Amino acid sequence: MSAQAALKRGDVAGIVLAAGGSSRMGQGRNKLLECFGERPLVAVAVDALLAAGVRPVVVVTGFEAERVRAALAGRACRFVHHAGWAAGMGESIACGMRVLQEEACAPEAVLLSVGDLPGLRADHVEAILASARSAQGEIEPGCIAVPSFAGRRGHPVLFGAAHFAALAGLRGDEGARGVLAANAQAVRRVEASDDAILRDVDTPEELAAAQTRMDARAGTGEGEET
Repeated sequence: MSAQAALKRGDVAGIVLAAGGSSRMGQGRNKLLECFGERPLVAVAVDALLAAGVRPVVVVTGFEAERVRAALAGRACRFVHHAGWAAGMGESIACGMRVLQEEACAPEAVLLSVGDLPGLRADHVEAILASARSAQGEIEPGCIAVPSFAGRRGHPVLFGAAHFAALAGLRGDEGARGVLAANAQAVRRVEASDDAILRDVDTPEELAAAQTRMDARAGTGEGEET
């Protein structure tokens, strides 16, 4: 499917947040561009969403936008640049949502993911989608599906269409926590198979630990799925 293909009714779209400045990685380092296995870190989340059939995947860029785009070259994702990326995650989410609102046919739901989840796999995403769908294969507009492990919430988070306006109106650095809090009765937790949905990366030490975990998985023959 082309990165520019139009949405079809029933599609679930994705937004990958890739705008931050990686301030905790140290001077001159952008965590999203760090090599993780044979891919840049930002490609892990994008590949997992695409492999699970999420379309389109919108990547919100900010800091070092051209480098992020180059790192994802050849993947069926769209890009939107958020010039005000330093204002925080909430406004990056809103920027991505505005792209989806311009579509002739709105998606049934949207999956929001941070761009620094080195262990995210397609099966994590598929479990969230399966939990959100009814027996008829539909996603209720008010649905919110959150992956969790050991009682902690992770990413990506699925929001049904009833929440699109609230997401498009986000400001500042709070992200979607306010939307979750305001709709607590609609939130369904999806128990993840492991803690990869929790383990984002902010520091060189966290990235090295993630690499060690990936090597250990490979050593047991499990591999590292997208």
